Amino acid sequence: MRYRPAFNALEAIIVVAVFGLFATLATLSLNSARASARDAQRLSDIGTLRASLGQYWLEKATYPISDSIELGKPGSNADMLTANGFIGRQTVQGPTYLDRVPTPPKSGEYYRYRGGSNGYAIRFKTETKTELGEPNVYYAHATGIDGEDTDR
Repeated sequence: MRYRPAFNALEAIIVVAVFGLFATLATLSLNSARASARDAQRLSDIGTLRASLGQYWLEKATYPISDSIELGKPGSNADMLTANGFIGRQTVQGPTYLDRVPTPPKSGEYYRYRGGSNGYAIRFKTETKTELGEPNVYYAHATGIDGEDTDR
């Protein structure tokens, strides 16, 4: 009988286990990268909203007044920012500060705006550690971004 090199059952199981481990690590890494990308989009969206609200304030000396608007939610009637505040898509007369309100990256997630004449707060969540800090709920204001739910 001749000797033929081949895998025995134990070696085959070890090889499959190692490939499984690599596949699991790759999946975890990919999920982490996706969460970081979603956070980057959220921060970009918040920057866009803050800039648009800043232009609104420069022309009107107030912010859109609302107790609570879920920005980016279908049917919320807040598709754009105009001289009349956040409104749905319709015939617009007057200046438009933002012709499309950003939609958050995850399905079922919305930015919540609350504002008065002297300030506003836009609520959003992060999934990973960002320059703001650990994953948490944050509020954007005209003065910056922090964890306080106050209009300013």
